Amino acid sequence: MAIRILVTGSSTFFATRLIHDLGRRGALVTAADSLAVSPGKVSRFVSRRLLVPSPGADPGGFLDAIQTELGSRRYDLLLPAFEESVLLSEYRAELQKHTNLFLPLFASMQQLHHKPSLNALCCKLNLPTPPTVVPRSTADLARAAQALRYPIVLKLAMGNNSVGRAYCDDWESLHANYSQLAATQQQSGDELPFLQQKIDGELVYTLCFANEGRKLAEVVYRTRRTFPEAGGTSAHRESIDHPQISRITNQLLAATDWTGFLGLDFIVERETGIPYLIDANPRPNPAIHLGFLAGVDWSRILLDLVAGIIPQPQMARSGVHVHTLMLDIGWLCEGLSPLKEALWRFPGRFAKFLSPPWPVNSRDDLLTIGETAAAFVILLHSGYSFAKSLLLGRPFGQVLLENANYDAVAAHEYRLQRLQNGMRPAVAAESRVADAA
Repeated sequence: MAIRILVTGSSTFFATRLIHDLGRRGALVTAADSLAVSPGKVSRFVSRRLLVPSPGADPGGFLDAIQTELGSRRYDLLLPAFEESVLLSEYRAELQKHTNLFLPLFASMQQLHHKPSLNALCCKLNLPTPPTVVPRSTADLARAAQALRYPIVLKLAMGNNSVGRAYCDDWESLHANYSQLAATQQQSGDELPFLQQKIDGELVYTLCFANEGRKLAEVVYRTRRTFPEAGGTSAHRESIDHPQISRITNQLLAATDWTGFLGLDFIVERETGIPYLIDANPRPNPAIHLGFLAGVDWSRILLDLVAGIIPQPQMARSGVHVHTLMLDIGWLCEGLSPLKEALWRFPGRFAKFLSPPWPVNSRDDLLTIGETAAAFVILLHSGYSFAKSLLLGRPFGQVLLENANYDAVAAHEYRLQRLQNGMRPAVAAESRVADAA
């Protein structure tokens, strides 16, 4: 009997890559997201398409739709491919009555996803992390800033895609940026921003998969090119060996008894070589395809776990280069903005777009595997999002993923609604690691 898998968050290009490989191996895949047409849904290996509410805008509606689908059809695995992982983790006990779900406890999920809590956990485990301060209010900003030296990075506790991030070289820029961002956060009911010491160095990332705290797969990689160029999603990636980062990953996975995908962001300090952990994303990320090419068989691991087989750990080999076409095109178009770069430099940028100054093993992660329709849909979505971001003045990544991002405020409101309706809390308050916040 074929394995049936429900993949949520199928609007991302790396979800499409997972869907392709699972379907190629004979799994019957249902692609679910809040878009009528999405990259995952047009994959040639999808057997069913499911339209669900956005997990960020309507978490209750999203969960109801998933519960209904799981109750009406047999599924062997519910596989979240993006930030709905956080929401599904909270209601894991309810969902696991119907199918397998490889996610950690919600308390562990929140501890890593919430940036100040991640910083506190790193301090507790003696892992390198930048000095961090959380001001209690705008009036408390001056006191908090005294604990750090400039430049200071301003961040949001649950921010992603560089939303809300600002680099401040002095008190005037810090005060101005913090005041503006804090006012926006207060209007929406979100947490106030926090401050972190800026580390001078190279960004290095990792994507791993674990089961009950044991690492089963990992790819460590550096970015050769990002979009946006000042700091965004990697358009070109290179797998590398970094034993110290791998050891840190092992410690974090074991301490949180982690199950599922986890992406970590590091800055390797230029002067000392120390890798500082700055962010955690409890979900797959664009390194899915890089992992496949570098010897990590994510699909085989998932299918083995569903079958009750304990997979052997797989570590990616170094020196593999890939790029993502739609992000690379975004990087190219960024050079047309006179605010970013002088237009006379564009021909040189175009030459680098056609021939990067490094080898590339895969020119695109969808076209090379025959997912032409998915690549076309991604280009359409990207063009629409790029135009919308220019029109509204919002970051491109935020607009592109607004249908799929997790919204902590909306999730909290749904949690309160459940309590008002007499429903028991979905999760217990404790986790294996005491709350570091």
